[in-house]
Amino acid sequence: MSDLLVIGGGPAGVSAALWAHALDLDVQVIEQAAVSGGQLRRIHFEPPQLSTAVDGAGEVLANRARDRLAERGVPMRLRARALRLCEPVLGVELDSGAIELARAIVIATGLRARPLDAIGAERWMGHGVSDSATRDRERFAGRSMVVVGGGDAAYENALILSDSGCEVLIAQRAATRARARFVARVAQDPRIRVREHVTVLEVLGDTEVSGVRLKRSDGAVESHSCSGVVVKLGQVPNTEWCRDALRLDREGFVRVAAGGRTSRQGVWAAGDVVRPALLAIPVAEAGGAVAARQVFDWFEAGSRHDSWPELAGPG
Repeated sequence: MSDLLVIGGGPAGVSAALWAHALDLDVQVIEQAAVSGGQLRRIHFEPPQLSTAVDGAGEVLANRARDRLAERGVPMRLRARALRLCEPVLGVELDSGAIELARAIVIATGLRARPLDAIGAERWMGHGVSDSATRDRERFAGRSMVVVGGGDAAYENALILSDSGCEVLIAQRAATRARARFVARVAQDPRIRVREHVTVLEVLGDTEVSGVRLKRSDGAVESHSCSGVVVKLGQVPNTEWCRDALRLDREGFVRVAAGGRTSRQGVWAAGDVVRPALLAIPVAEAGGAVAARQVFDWFEAGSRHDSWPELAGPG
C-alpha cells in the first residue's frame, strides 16, 4: 500500500508527486496514456506566460517533468486507466483488473478536448479532421478549411490557418464567445468568414475530407466544401470513472474545499479537473503542491475523520 496514489501524470499530478516525495511519502503515479504530460503535450509552442526559464514547447516541458520523477525514483505506471475509486478501503481499480491501495489519493486527471458530435468526425480524425491548427498548420497550408467553435481557441486557430494561406469558415452553434481582440482580428481578415447559429452534422469525404454538412437555425441543411476541419469546442473533465464516489458539479468537475479536499475522506483533487479560476500550468502545479502538503499534514494529524470538513453548497 502506498502512502499516496496520484492519478494523472500532467503538471498537477507530477507536482503533487514531487512534493510528496520531498515530504518522504511513498508515492506512485498512475497515467492512462502511453506517455505522461497530459495537456502539456497539446501545447505546440513555448508557453509565454511562464516566469521560469523554458526552452521549448509543451512536449519539452512534459519530458522534463517525466525525467524529474525518474531522477527521484518516483514510480509511474503508464497505460493504466483508473476505472473506479474503491471503498471502504481506499484504492483505485485499474483497467488491468489490479487494485492499487493507498492511504490517500490525489486526482489530477485533467481535461480532454470535447469531440465533434458529427457523422464522419471520428473516422477522419487525424486524416483531415484535427484538434490543433498550431500543430497541423503546414499540412493544411493553402487549403479551404472549416473551424468548428466560437471561443478564443477557435478564432485563434482560424487566424493561424489564415496566416498559412487558408480560406477559413468559422462555424459556431451560438453567438461568438471569443475575446474582443480575436473578434476584431478575424473581422479584418479577408480570408476568414464567420457563420453563427449553424451546427456541423457531418464531415463529408470518400478518400479524403471534401466538405461538411451544416444545419442552420431555421432547420435548413446545406453543404460547404472544404479540405479539412479543425475542432475547437472546449474541453471536458476526465471524471467519469469517479462520478459515483465524489461530488461533481453539473459539468463533471470535481468539487473541492480549501486545499483540494473532495467529498471523500482521504481524496484530494488538483489541476484543471477542479475548474480553477485560470487554466494555466503554474496554477495546476500549485494545486498539486498544495494537495501534497495537505496530505502530509493530514497524516501528521493522525488522519482523523473529524478533520475532514463537509463540502458546502449543491453538487
